[in-house]
Amino acid sequence: MHALPTRSRSPSAPASQSSSRIACSTRRPRRRGRCNGMKPALDNLEWALQRRLDDVFAKLGEKYGDLTGRVEMAIRPAVTFDEIGGLPQAKETLRGFASALSTPERYREWGIEPPKGLLLYGPPGTGKAMLARALAGAAEAIFYHLKLMNLTSKFAANTAELLQEVLRIAVGEGRGVLLLDEIDALSLDHLLPPPQAREASARLIAALCEKLDAMDPSRLLVVGATIRTDALDPALVAPGRLDHLVEVTLPDAAAQREILELMRSRTEKNAGRALYETLDFRTILPMMGGMSGADIKEILRRALEAKVRQTVRQGTAPLVTSADLLEAIEGYKRVRGVVEKIRYGQYL
Repeated sequence: MHALPTRSRSPSAPASQSSSRIACSTRRPRRRGRCNGMKPALDNLEWALQRRLDDVFAKLGEKYGDLTGRVEMAIRPAVTFDEIGGLPQAKETLRGFASALSTPERYREWGIEPPKGLLLYGPPGTGKAMLARALAGAAEAIFYHLKLMNLTSKFAANTAELLQEVLRIAVGEGRGVLLLDEIDALSLDHLLPPPQAREASARLIAALCEKLDAMDPSRLLVVGATIRTDALDPALVAPGRLDHLVEVTLPDAAAQREILELMRSRTEKNAGRALYETLDFRTILPMMGGMSGADIKEILRRALEAKVRQTVRQGTAPLVTSADLLEAIEGYKRVRGVVEKIRYGQYL
């Protein structure tokens, strides 16, 4: 029988096939209906774990301040690697890490310990957080998502103590994947002048590394994610820490088509009907050079949003065509150009 991650000091058994997401607030999660074939005992165990984690992080929020939007959790996320377009090498590597977390004894049979952590790096919008979620799902683990830019901006000097508390909780709850998103924010250069930032960051990173060094690698895998490898302290990627580097690249044309197909299927499933005519990828893909998965998602959203507005005006709207997508691409490029100019101060 499958069991949920527990606080036992032995390696955790696989989690149940259901999943749930827990927000860091004092609000109680609602009991979900039981799936056909799921034993009530498993449902009760998951509910107990869900409530316990909610209570633990609510108390943490009372101590440090509101964690909403800064720390998120999910018990065995429903995301799978098959739902992520492109990135074959990164997905294959992360499947290996999922195996290391779920069956650490394979490493010990060869006289070594399983890895403690890895670093996902690459351009924005390429799916680093989604990969980490899929890793947790494949390992049947609890997923902890720490948004470090938001955390450091709010808690500043207290971030080190908060990170140590979260690591302690995660290790104590059983098999888990902890994502340190925007880990470059630990440089604190977005908060302080350079001299003060270097001093405060050194203390913060030293505290984190101390916790990583003492961590049991069979219980928790720590994943860093960044778009700025130049801002990382080398101590974080030293041997025995986040020492496995996985590049997450922009999709090529084949990967962009795969992403488009996946997102098209997802939106049609959500709507319960066909939404698109047959698309001409020979004209669409050349217009999307250099675009990330997040860019493609936004383009589809804009094309569908245009259909919503048309339905409001006229009562109905035809299916999305290749021409509609091309129009959405052009509009998105214009907006992205303005955003880039604002980012670099050209409109200020």
